[in-house]
Amino acid sequence: MATAIKAIPTLYGDEARRFRDMADEAECRYAQRPKRDLKKDPYYIAMREMLKRSGF
Repeated sequence: MATAIKAIPTLYGDEARRFRDMADEAECRYAQRPKRDLKKDPYYIAMREMLKRSGF
């Protein structure tokens, strides 16, 4: 029995431009966010302690 292939939605014109602008804006906001130091994260510290106690 064959399965029907669904059509992939495609954006054109103003909708496509608006979507692209929103994606670019989100990418810029992501790049400008402050970087976190992973080693100061309490979950990371707890994980390292557990690994140290277990011999890893």
